Amino acid sequence: MHLIKSFLILSAFIISASWLPAAVLSDKAALKLDLTDNGTIGAVTLSGEKLPGVAGGGFYLKEPSGKKTVPLVGTRETVNGKTQLTLNSPLQARVRAQFTEGDGFIEVVGFLEDLTGKDRGLWLGFNLPVNTLGWKWGKTLSTSPVISAASPAYEAENNFVPIPAVWTDKGGLALAIPPTDPCVFEVGADADGLRIQMAFGLSPDTKKFPSKANFRFRIYSIDPAWGFRDALAKYYDWYPDYYRIDAKAMSELNHHHDWVKMNYVGETFKTDRQIDPNYKVYMAYTKTSARIQDLKTKNIPKTREKVLQAIAGAPTIQHYQQKGDPNSPLMVEGRAALVNSIAYNPDQSFGTFGESDGGGFDFPHNCDPDLFKDAAHPNSPVFADMYLRKANDMKKVGDFVSIHWDRLGGWSNFLNYRRDHFPYIDHPLTFDQDGRVCIHTQFTNYELFDAYRNLHKQGGFYHEAAGMKAYSWKKIPNKPAGHATNGQFFLAAQVASGWQEGSFKEIGLGGFDFERMVVGRKSYRISSGNIIDHKDSPTIDVIKNALAKTTAYGFACAVQWQYFYAPNHPGYLKDYSWYTKPEHKALWDRYEPANLAIRLAGWEPVTHATVNSEAVQLQRFGKVNNVYLTVWGPSPPASVEIEIDAVKLGLKTKPTFSEMVSGTPIKVTPNARGWKLTVPMEKDMTRVIKIN
Repeated sequence: MHLIKSFLILSAFIISASWLPAAVLSDKAALKLDLTDNGTIGAVTLSGEKLPGVAGGGFYLKEPSGKKTVPLVGTRETVNGKTQLTLNSPLQARVRAQFTEGDGFIEVVGFLEDLTGKDRGLWLGFNLPVNTLGWKWGKTLSTSPVISAASPAYEAENNFVPIPAVWTDKGGLALAIPPTDPCVFEVGADADGLRIQMAFGLSPDTKKFPSKANFRFRIYSIDPAWGFRDALAKYYDWYPDYYRIDAKAMSELNHHHDWVKMNYVGETFKTDRQIDPNYKVYMAYTKTSARIQDLKTKNIPKTREKVLQAIAGAPTIQHYQQKGDPNSPLMVEGRAALVNSIAYNPDQSFGTFGESDGGGFDFPHNCDPDLFKDAAHPNSPVFADMYLRKANDMKKVGDFVSIHWDRLGGWSNFLNYRRDHFPYIDHPLTFDQDGRVCIHTQFTNYELFDAYRNLHKQGGFYHEAAGMKAYSWKKIPNKPAGHATNGQFFLAAQVASGWQEGSFKEIGLGGFDFERMVVGRKSYRISSGNIIDHKDSPTIDVIKNALAKTTAYGFACAVQWQYFYAPNHPGYLKDYSWYTKPEHKALWDRYEPANLAIRLAGWEPVTHATVNSEAVQLQRFGKVNNVYLTVWGPSPPASVEIEIDAVKLGLKTKPTFSEMVSGTPIKVTPNARGWKLTVPMEKDMTRVIKIN
């Protein structure tokens, strides 16, 4: 399991530390920062030009409900060639931080320490003192608004991607929290600067870092020609373990929901929904849900005692046993794991998600494999134990290569106030809108899937997770740091691929930008959903639209399995099983080879190619000798012109260009930057251009 590495024992400064009146930090590219002797940021120099400064550069604190920022000041010293700060605040808190100059970035690592000895929440922020009015900012892959006093950057959507990026024609700046150090955060850019702030809960009960919160972030310059896309490209390059393409996973992401339900240890191994009954390599379907079922009532008990009675009397506990003997080892373990893992509300009552099907209900719970793993709690089962056993259990019944985890994003949307869980976390606490310290369950899921990610690297299963997207907190009573929405950015970094419904929905340019960003170079499946339950008729026009827009992003287009059934297959439905119709199969045969090729090549945020129409979007996949471009729009013009930057793409000889889906002829002419392609377009057909 990944343990946060950012905790620094900065108090043990060596006697030989040399004090400097000034320090200049560089990202060894275009950025330089003047760090004053009291630890604040003075001048910011970008591409050799000192930017107009504003007050308030450097670290600051803010109370959970307060709007006033309190600057942190203190002392700076150089130890072993690295700049270290000790900063104090009248809010009775201290920050110790170390700056390291890297290849293309300045990394800041340290901790926030509470000095009161009590539970408390604090915003810790860092601000680059640059007036960014008139600069562009990275709202999405497709949109880069200009910052103004009336429209500051990230004000409405500030908690999705921890990479604020701003730029002008002369240069750009970005900050980034790495996938190794998850936290609840906000970002912003306006006349006061470019900043990132982290919502930390501080408690003496966190044994791994008592009354502290560890942090890590990077400051760096970006190419203004690509802005936010360049900020993303650098991020994926820095953390390849989290954004590496897995060729086996990409190849196994088929275009249908062909999985085997495995929610319980003793579940019957049923393959009756397989499209190809001879296919012997399986994906398992499960979820990270703590659920009791098969009760005589659907009403949630109101008291702790009645909840415990319901758990003790439940004949079914996911993922342990379905309608099992109450005294069986699995049921005994399952009840104990549930009671140990349940998340608590602020009043220390049991948290519940609400009614579920089958006369039962769900519990939000802690998925951290470290939970209760100490001498004080020997043999205390928790739900993470069962989740990590699943891979071994499934090998006993079938040749499984992967697990599909349903609603992972949804199950992780809860705040846990359970104090006896605090000692075991590997990430900092956060706080809610009332300043109460708590655990965000997304990060206990993060710890679980970090363990899976490490197993995957050692030859284990790859793990596809549903719900790697943005969620609303409207139905959740307690919101993290006051946020109304929640993005699954850090959790998505841990899974091998993502999945969600929506391919049949109408969507415009930029509609899947967030999903593309959170999985980076990995793949995603945008599914149709259940065409029968949703009463979606899979006409050729609907399928064309779904394939076009998902391929444009390099996503697999998964359609409900009934669509693929042949007339002699059990479950065939004449109104839905249309894949075997000649025009349908011909369409898939055209798209699938191109779709798989670009998934294996891997998405690149910087295209090094531009298109002359705002009615379409352009994406690049692959590098050097394995480059593909996709161009798509819901209402494209008759043709578009694409300009290829031959030098930036590494094209050393005259390349050949071919369109992979429809064989569309491409007119190629040389120009100053390399090549200009004239590509005919048509509605609901994505052009996939292969560059040899």
